[in-house]
Amino acid sequence: MMEHGTLRVLVIGYGAFGRALAAALQCRGDIRVEVFSRRLVTEFLAASRFLHHLEHIELAAYDVVILALPSRALAEVLGQIAHPVAPTASFLSCMKGMDGAACAFPTEVIARHFPSHPIGMLSGPTFASEMQAGHRVWMSLGCTDLEHGRTLAERLAGPRLGLQATCDLRGLEIVGVTKNIIALGAGLCEGLGLGENTRASYVARGIRELGRLLPLLGASAGTLFEPGALGDLILTCTSAQSRNYRYGRALGETADIPASGVPAPLAEGQQSIETFLAFLRRGEVQSVFFERLSAAVRRPAELRPLLLEAID
Repeated sequence: MMEHGTLRVLVIGYGAFGRALAAALQCRGDIRVEVFSRRLVTEFLAASRFLHHLEHIELAAYDVVILALPSRALAEVLGQIAHPVAPTASFLSCMKGMDGAACAFPTEVIARHFPSHPIGMLSGPTFASEMQAGHRVWMSLGCTDLEHGRTLAERLAGPRLGLQATCDLRGLEIVGVTKNIIALGAGLCEGLGLGENTRASYVARGIRELGRLLPLLGASAGTLFEPGALGDLILTCTSAQSRNYRYGRALGETADIPASGVPAPLAEGQQSIETFLAFLRRGEVQSVFFERLSAAVRRPAELRPLLLEAID
C-alpha cells in the first residue's frame, strides 16, 4: 500500500452505505475512489470513476479494495473478479453477515481468493443517511497485523471518517454478525409490546453473552467495547432505521415474516442466526441466549415465552 501520494481505492458495492463511504473517503483529497455498481449511477456521484462490469475490474490498479456487499453475494462476486492483484493491495470487508454455505465470516471468504494479501474489516455505527448528510462517523478497522491496520487507518481517515485500528479481527466480525441478531430480538420486544424495560434487559443480556462468548471463540472480550463494536450494537438495537430492528418489530406485531416490510435478504440478522449457531457448534460452544432467539424466529406462535427465556 502506498504510504504517500494518491491512494487508489476501489469500492465494490454502491448501495446506501457504499455511496456514503465513498463520499467520506473522497473528501480527504489524496484518495482516488473508484466504484463498482451494476446499475447506472446518475445521482450522488461520490467517485472519480464508475465500473459496471466485474470482468472490467483490474485489481492491479488499486491499493485498497473495499467490499460493501451483502454477505450472501460475496463469494459469487469474488469469483468473477479478474486477477492479478497489486502486490501490496489490501482488502477490507464492510459486511456483517456470514456465508451460510461455507459457515464462514466474510474475511475468511476473501482470504480463500486472495490468501497472500492483508485483509481487514471496517465496522461502526454508520447509518448511511447521516453519513450522506455530511456527519462525521467513527469506525474500527480490524486487521490481524496491527501495524498495517494502523497504517491503513491513517491513510483512510479524514474529516468525515475517524478510524481506530484493532488487531482482533475475529472479535470485530463476531460482534458485527451478532449485533444484527440481537437487534432483531430488540425489535421483537417492541413488536410484542413487552416494553422498553424488557427491551433494555434483553440487549444488556446479549452484551453479557457476547462478553462470555468472545474469549471462547478465540477473540478478546475487550473488543466488545471498541467504537466499531459496542457503538454499532447500541445503534442497531435502538433505532427504527435499522433494518434488523424493523424486521423484528414487524415480526413481533404480526407473527408473519413477509409482513415485516423489510425483505429477509436485507435483514442480515435473520439470515445469519442459524449460520452463527452452526459456527458455535463447530467450536463446541453453546449459547442458550442465541438458541432461544433462533427458536423464537422459527416458531412465531411461541415468540413471547421464548424471547423472555433468552433474558432469564
